[in-house]
Amino acid sequence: MTIIDGHVHSPYCPHGTGEAMEAYVKEAERRGISVLVFTEHAPLPGGFTDPVPEKDSAMRPEDVAAYLEEGERLRNKYAGRVDVRCGFEVDYIEGFEDETRRFLEEHREAAMHSILSVHFIKADGSWFCLDYSADSFVEKAKEAGIENLYETYGKTMEKVAGKPFGKVNPPVLGHINLIHKFRKRIQPEEDPINWKGILEKAAASGYVLDFNHAGLRKPDYREAYPEPWMVEEAKRIGMKLQTGSDAHSPKDVGSGFV
Repeated sequence: MTIIDGHVHSPYCPHGTGEAMEAYVKEAERRGISVLVFTEHAPLPGGFTDPVPEKDSAMRPEDVAAYLEEGERLRNKYAGRVDVRCGFEVDYIEGFEDETRRFLEEHREAAMHSILSVHFIKADGSWFCLDYSADSFVEKAKEAGIENLYETYGKTMEKVAGKPFGKVNPPVLGHINLIHKFRKRIQPEEDPINWKGILEKAAASGYVLDFNHAGLRKPDYREAYPEPWMVEEAKRIGMKLQTGSDAHSPKDVGSGFV
């Protein structure tokens, strides 16, 4: 049976552990994982200011070449043992589509092993990283309104579900319901997002769904992304799912499904 971990980070992630990419591959081999896909956070587009205090949401542009080269070295070294692939986790940031498209066109091969995700939304007039911390999410929800955060995220996901970057669009849709990460702390009385509509649009676009098990490790969520009913709905409408750990440390490779 082919076991894939299709969502893995690396030492080029400023908010990760800094352990070598090869350590992730070794852990994958130890756990019997057949395919390991590095999906480091792509550099944020020029002109966009990282809203988190540490400014550490994504890799530096000057590290992209070294990251891809190391991925290719490991692909060759572990051939026949672990199928190592190297792509990006690309952020969809409304208003920065042209910059993102240029990056994807420049890295077409890596784009085909990549994930398109939403971490940043504009709320109450300013950019906000929705998964930075529970405290910041609660604070922003009180400022902008929890319903507003959910509605904005839902509208953004609807755009992403339409594959906005065409032929260079990443084939995998990342942690579709990331907005739920802190819902044990705070959530709207009724979820205003049309999740079924988003899934149907994503299915029509030909997306593979990131079956991201990192949510199991989050104390204010404790489920995979997407949650069980969404998984069943995705299967019902014919979407393929790709397991991923969202590992930021080698010890988390395969976590939750191996």
